[in-house]
Amino acid sequence: MLDDDMKAIIKQANLSFVATVNEDGSPNLSPKSTLRPHDDNALIFANLASPGTIDNLRREPRTEVNCIDVFSRRGYRFTGTATVHSPGDALYEKFKETMLQELGPKTTVHDAVLITLTAVSPILSPAYDNPSVTEGKLRESYFRKYGVTA
Repeated sequence: MLDDDMKAIIKQANLSFVATVNEDGSPNLSPKSTLRPHDDNALIFANLASPGTIDNLRREPRTEVNCIDVFSRRGYRFTGTATVHSPGDALYEKFKETMLQELGPKTTVHDAVLITLTAVSPILSPAYDNPSVTEGKLRESYFRKYGVTA
């Protein structure tokens, strides 16, 4: 289900948004900088500071994750079912080590959340409807807009 482009977008974007439903039915959207492909059919992220998201996923495990590369103006919508893995669980312990290596030894990882994917769909800016627009041109334009030098 996850192809190389999807994995690259997750890495390039470095920020994704996980949608859950609060107990009262209202939406909850939580930013995540730790989203990673787990394998070809699942994503994983660390709960660093999202007790509400974790409570929601324990009660209602269906979720959606949006991940968009702001410079290319494209990304993916990942839909699936989450399981929360806590200290003592093998998946948690392995992912915690990965996070500590990436983020530093003082990082507190409360849980690892595994999302088994049920659907993936592309998210594409309407700018691509113009036949003269290319991803390269959009990247150049947005690098300038945000003052990014490549």
